[in-house]
Amino acid sequence: MKRNNPIPEKNNDEIEIVTGEVIEQDEMEKSVNVNNLYFGSFVTKSNDLIQKTKYSLPRTEQKILFMLLSKIDQKKDKDPSKTYTLTFSEFSKLTGVNALDPGYINYLKDTVQSLERRDFWVVLPDGRYKSMSWLDRGTVVDTRDKTISIRFNRDLWPQVAQLTSNYTSYSIEYLLMMKSTYSMRVYEIILSYDNGNRNYGYNNGLVFEPVTEEILKKFPDMRGELKGYKYKRFSCDELRSLLSVPTPEERGRGKRKNSEEPAKYSREKTLNEKYPTYYDFDKHVLKPAKKEINEMTDLWVEYIPVRVKGTRKYEYLYFFIKYKTKDEMKGVRAFHDANAGPDGEIPKKPRKQKRKNVGFAAAETSSAPLPDEILGMTYVMARHEIENRTEYFSYEKKLVSDEKNIISDILTYTSKLLTNRKKSDQAAEALEALNRIIKNNGSLKYWILGMCEKFRDMLQKATEKKSAQYYRVVVYNEIIENSAATVMAGQRKAEMLDGKGAIKLDLSVFDDV
Repeated sequence: MKRNNPIPEKNNDEIEIVTGEVIEQDEMEKSVNVNNLYFGSFVTKSNDLIQKTKYSLPRTEQKILFMLLSKIDQKKDKDPSKTYTLTFSEFSKLTGVNALDPGYINYLKDTVQSLERRDFWVVLPDGRYKSMSWLDRGTVVDTRDKTISIRFNRDLWPQVAQLTSNYTSYSIEYLLMMKSTYSMRVYEIILSYDNGNRNYGYNNGLVFEPVTEEILKKFPDMRGELKGYKYKRFSCDELRSLLSVPTPEERGRGKRKNSEEPAKYSREKTLNEKYPTYYDFDKHVLKPAKKEINEMTDLWVEYIPVRVKGTRKYEYLYFFIKYKTKDEMKGVRAFHDANAGPDGEIPKKPRKQKRKNVGFAAAETSSAPLPDEILGMTYVMARHEIENRTEYFSYEKKLVSDEKNIISDILTYTSKLLTNRKKSDQAAEALEALNRIIKNNGSLKYWILGMCEKFRDMLQKATEKKSAQYYRVVVYNEIIENSAATVMAGQRKAEMLDGKGAIKLDLSVFDDV
């Protein structure tokens, strides 16, 4: 990211825009940390356009928009009514659609028209929202010259051209191979909050800062991995909002009478509606974004969700970034070369055949971690996965009837805890803790035996009948807060089952002489 001058330490609403000279192409290239391995053209946007807008475009439309933005010459292009041209060949490479297909022209027109009609919300300095479209109406598709002539919205022009400061530039090639539109958006949001190698001497949480000892103490398990990284804390809700289409209320706030907005746009779901829980948000947005950014761009990215003490909901995401070395960027270059055709085209991969049985296969060994997919299973399938990690059948015959019943109940409580979609944050936390137990002990055998001892003692002392919900809470608390003591109790129980901890009587003294 390139800024001509430092930003004073202020609140988010008070950030000043510092003016200067229009950026040159070589200055823009210096602002992109690609270690002398420049990939294609550059996209340049104002940071306000990145950080203060709410939108989510389909992947194809997002890529078309990036390609158009990369055609703007920051030095020479001064006319907001200038027409930019996409060739049919460029459109085919972006969309993966063969130009010889019979329905190609109709698909092209529908896609461009859809992008024309997309709007987003910009937060004005006074707190009001302004509705804005990306493109101007009147796109021309020339089937003879095989070109598409497009103009940007005049209101958008100051945010994408003739930029003087407070902007972000990045290589378009990083993004064109990405499969997730959220990966593209997360990447540019992260870059917009980073000053690159520039150190302006302020520390206010507005931009990425070097990881400190205080941060390393906050995440002790990641101490080794986070050295050399920079960090910034994002609000989960604010990040969701930036990656989402506007809410119906926001769309209605600026909607004109007799609006031509197609009905399908009014039905689009916000990110909170698509992925209401953190587990869903992490699975469908954050994890794919992290994977693609790490594979395809100049950044290493890691993130850690955190809660406020006394709450269950994840409130913040700590993002950690580090720019790749020159040698590491050669690996990125190789990845792009290996996954694109000889002319830069990306062939469509054949769709995998669906299996008739969609259920998740049980792990082959009890030492394998429980899969993330368990959170979306039925509790019966999840119970089978957990039972497999407890090595239950290796000692089942050594248990008395009451112990078998108790373990059966614990397996049921645990599986229902992990598959409770209404409390997905608790489920994800419990899954992480159980996998930690597996990693440290090789399985859940000692844990389940320790839980059995805990429950047997608790049931013997109980003076009244408790609900199933009560016992699920007990299981959750034991998993999160008391796993070490539970495992130790289970180890003692295992020794007794194996005869190592029991007192053996020598009955030979009663034999007849």
